[in-house]
Amino acid sequence: MAMVMHSGYSSGDHPPSIVPAYKAFPSETLDERGAISKKIGDNPSTSETPANLRPFESPSGSPIEWIPSYSSFINRAQRRLQDCSLTRVLPAGFPARVDSPLTWTGSELRKEEYTIPLTGEEILEIERGLRDFKESKLPISLITRQTFRLPTLGPRLIGLGASLYNGRGFFVLRGLNPKRYSSEENVLIYVGISCWVAERRGRQDEHNNMLYLTSSVAPDNVRQAPYSNVQQPYHTDIGDILALYTLGQAYKGGRSKLASTGAIYNELAETRPDHIDTLRSPEWIFDTFGRSGEPYYKRPLLFNQGGKMVFAFSRRILTGSEVSPRTKGIPDMTEAQADALDALHFTADKHALTLDDGQLGDILFWNNMSIVHARQGFVDGGPMNQKRHLLRLWLRNEELAWETPEVLRSAWDAAYASDDVSEEQWPIVPIMDRDHVTTQRRSSGHG
Repeated sequence: MAMVMHSGYSSGDHPPSIVPAYKAFPSETLDERGAISKKIGDNPSTSETPANLRPFESPSGSPIEWIPSYSSFINRAQRRLQDCSLTRVLPAGFPARVDSPLTWTGSELRKEEYTIPLTGEEILEIERGLRDFKESKLPISLITRQTFRLPTLGPRLIGLGASLYNGRGFFVLRGLNPKRYSSEENVLIYVGISCWVAERRGRQDEHNNMLYLTSSVAPDNVRQAPYSNVQQPYHTDIGDILALYTLGQAYKGGRSKLASTGAIYNELAETRPDHIDTLRSPEWIFDTFGRSGEPYYKRPLLFNQGGKMVFAFSRRILTGSEVSPRTKGIPDMTEAQADALDALHFTADKHALTLDDGQLGDILFWNNMSIVHARQGFVDGGPMNQKRHLLRLWLRNEELAWETPEVLRSAWDAAYASDDVSEEQWPIVPIMDRDHVTTQRRSSGHG
């Protein structure tokens, strides 16, 4: 049995050719990868403006970078495929493939399938709900389906919320004009709509912030990854459902990219079962960056939750970055792990949907347990002085939620378990605390 790389070439008796591998990926992906390898230090997706962050390599020489290198991935995969001891059998209990509406490839989707336009009457209903809530004088933390009433749109949103678990796993709600509302009103509208999609809201950092929004209070080269304008490799966040409300768009780039975990799993299971074995291994080293008594902890990246394949990882915590250097002395990533991590990334990119038609006022919802996501690098400015400005919520539908993998429960509990709304912080304007955007860790992902 010849082993086949996920990028479309067979190992056979000889090392695979690089050329067929390139053909398996979209040309725009190759351009981005080429920009990374040829122009170190440039923003990978918007190379007109340098981003002052360059691909990071472990000081110990581990063959892995935070910003993935396609050429490094192919060269490493060639070496690995010459190893006759690579397993060709999936781990016990892991299916040959998963098939559900949650398994899709971006190129097969039509925009009208996932874009949900609001009608004029629905927008008026949202504005009535906003007016009534403001008149109630209640705090934001008490927004519920009972206090932010949407009698017609609400049931529709409940159905869309169910589709995040049982349907395609994401949708874009379109039609709001955030310029019509104040900063506070935009937050109230966003939270009011979101409570009908999924009622439970999560704390996004160690400061109990319920809303994620930032400002360019520090240079890109000292900001943590989520706060900078550099490309974000594929990853997941903490929590079940993620939501992003677009209040401002970048001059160039900054688009979100979504990839189905089912599509990623199916391709890797068919072509590189050794990657599935590596990804589900509990031997991955997660750097704590000095935030706890231990320098690192270990757990899998892939979980089999009753036949549902769940990825949970943040690449920066595995590889380190220039802003977050890997802690000295912790175990290096193995070559098998580096190969699997890059294969995950580039397989995700092959199947991804780039939301390249995003509009001001869009609200994007997706299932964080069935989708991995990435973000293009971006450039603010231009003739209209455009600035990327998004609000993020972590949500959960308690009735439909999948079982959380046991080793992730403490992180999920930190986000969702508390019922004490008095602890909640709701920043209405971007956070201007330099220390926050240069040291804050948890909202950037796992760890």
